[in-house]
Amino acid sequence: MGPVRALGLGLALAPLFPPLALLSPLFLPWLRRLEPWAKVLLGLYALSVLVPALFAPEPLALPLALGRVVYVLSLVGVGVALAQGGKPEKALSPLGPGLFLLFVSALLASYLTFGDKVVENRLMHPFHSPVGLGFMGTLGLLLALYVGYPWPFRLLLGLLGGTVLLLSASRGGLMALFLAGSGGLLFRGRSLMALGLAGLLLFAASLLDTPLTERFFQTHLSGREGLWLRAHEVFQAHPWTGVGPYVLGDYLQGTLLPGCFLFPLLEARGLTCPDWLRPFGGLWSFAHNHLLQALGESGLPGAVGLLLLVGAFLGAAWGEGLLFSGLLAFVAMGVMDNPFSVPSPFRGEIFFLLGGMALSRGVRPARTLALGGLVALLWTLPFLYLATRPTPPPPALLYAALPPGKGTGFLRFAGGEGYRVQVWLCGKACQRLGWEWSGEELVSFTFPQDLPQGHYTLRVLLFSPHRLALRPRYVLEKEVRW
Repeated sequence: MGPVRALGLGLALAPLFPPLALLSPLFLPWLRRLEPWAKVLLGLYALSVLVPALFAPEPLALPLALGRVVYVLSLVGVGVALAQGGKPEKALSPLGPGLFLLFVSALLASYLTFGDKVVENRLMHPFHSPVGLGFMGTLGLLLALYVGYPWPFRLLLGLLGGTVLLLSASRGGLMALFLAGSGGLLFRGRSLMALGLAGLLLFAASLLDTPLTERFFQTHLSGREGLWLRAHEVFQAHPWTGVGPYVLGDYLQGTLLPGCFLFPLLEARGLTCPDWLRPFGGLWSFAHNHLLQALGESGLPGAVGLLLLVGAFLGAAWGEGLLFSGLLAFVAMGVMDNPFSVPSPFRGEIFFLLGGMALSRGVRPARTLALGGLVALLWTLPFLYLATRPTPPPPALLYAALPPGKGTGFLRFAGGEGYRVQVWLCGKACQRLGWEWSGEELVSFTFPQDLPQGHYTLRVLLFSPHRLALRPRYVLEKEVRW
């Protein structure tokens, strides 16, 4: 079996057997086939991750950075090898059956877990979150549109991909489909059909009118603003080095989800993190924005290196419908999530495979810089929105009480109408006490019962009425000893 045929089999199996992606270093030699400009850009990306890690405060930063660089370059090498198999539609065609089996297994696993109430819960999978699963549904739709499968399979893959996206209630996945279709309009192709499908899914969600599908019409951030704030604080503390790849999660864990958590479907079946896994819980905590993730992990050099790499991928894919639309879908979701953080359950890996295939087409430096700048603009849209909003008068603290030995606290504000109040307890990382309160009401919060003894900082944050606000309008910090 030749390498290209072996890759086709691997693409078909990897969605259900993600560890197959760990064989990708075997394809590092394929990078030699790239033209000089592509090699330069890959070298700049590697340096932007490795050099900051040399000076990062965490001792594991450098070996983890080296592991990331090797893995990313290996996946790009796999993409270069795939490009030798013909047009992208042909080379990527084995991925369709793999995604089809993934969708079927997700529907089956969710039904076995929730039974008749499956439509009342977000679609899940043993090793995918609902958000990640919804994005895979978007990729399935794009393959169904662009790849010349037999019509029965193309229709079935498209129906399953749309069903998965709808039942996962992934707003990011739907946004990725809209932007992928919009960007593909530059080259016509199947883009109008992609936009039509996205509109049809949104229309179907409005007709179903269930708590699940109502998520598509909600504008709240589901707690992401807390992650954004914490990641920005880490960047401010280490602007040139970050804290290291994968280490940023130690500073973020507990901000949105518990310090250690498994995939939602496993948690729903009563499986929680074993004690031996809890110290590594930060490895799968992300900033939910690719620019902030890069800034927190590798500082300004890492962010510039990532933007150049993404710009090079998009620039090289320019004019090729499937490659450009697929890459653009990942970029779109990067505003609200981290879809190509790797290693992953063979989701982020697809991004670098597409990037390697694109780089095989050649690199245009000017186009790389232009598209990298546009990606930076897209990823900063939530924060640019904040900068342009008028701010109401700041509230004032009426009183704060921490009765000794009670494990509870109370706060009250004047002029807090419309504000959202969050209370955090911070050590190395921060965890939210309660969820969120209105600034008009009495705030009553409880400290965790299993909190280890030590010194902590209690942080009270008031966010403005604008839903996309990142910077708090009021901050109260108090040292507490437990």
